[in-house]
Amino acid sequence: MEFPQAIESTFKNYVNFTGRACRSEFWYFQLFLILGGLAANILDMMGGGGILTMLWNFAVLIPSISVTVRRFHDIGRTGWWIFLPFTIIGIIPYIWMLCIKGDEQHNQFGSNPLIHG
Repeated sequence: MEFPQAIESTFKNYVNFTGRACRSEFWYFQLFLILGGLAANILDMMGGGGILTMLWNFAVLIPSISVTVRRFHDIGRTGWWIFLPFTIIGIIPYIWMLCIKGDEQHNQFGSNPLIHG
């Protein structure tokens, strides 16, 4: 999945907490979040007073959670794993799980998004 398709897919499914999101969709959306956040911060430093960054963060909160939950589904885990970093020691396994390859075939959360997407 390419960058534009990943962003489009994430926003199309911004309240969809079912199904699966492949690695490229998740990581391209993370890149999009970083670039958008940087742009909002730069504009705020030029006189926005912080409002643009706040609006950006609010606008991407639900899609960020949704794509992360669907990424966990892609590796066969429930979306509740999203809370793993709150255990402090869970940050490393959390990042590792977001980086590993998704299930090749159909799993309990649906078909492989790269094949049937």
